[in-house]
Amino acid sequence: MKPKLTHVALLVSNVDITVDFYIKYCGFKVIERRMDPNTGCRVVWLGEKLDFVIVAFETEKKPIQSLSKPLSHLGFSLDSRDAVDQISEVARQEGILEYGPIYFDETVGYICNILDPDGNCIEFSYGQKLG
Repeated sequence: MKPKLTHVALLVSNVDITVDFYIKYCGFKVIERRMDPNTGCRVVWLGEKLDFVIVAFETEKKPIQSLSKPLSHLGFSLDSRDAVDQISEVARQEGILEYGPIYFDETVGYICNILDPDGNCIEFSYGQKLG
């Protein structure tokens, strides 16, 4: 199993200013705009294509309270739901499973979040549009 890095999620204070910055300095384009149904915040995917994007979550510079606290994370795509289940089970046994596995919707897919040794959130997914 080789995970594929698909996105980096960032909390931003103004998604429009963030979009302008990444278009101007990185040549990115808006891949998708949406309202996150769990947090109510505006979300924009920025990149060149769906192989890797920056997911910008608009917030008021405070952590968004949701299943993944905070939403900042590294996102890796896996080949199957079984692979997500396997990682979830190993992480649960080691006490580092933050949540999941859970199916959110057709955009987010089937995911779990685990914590690295420094407490950074790592998302493993199957079925996301990103990978």
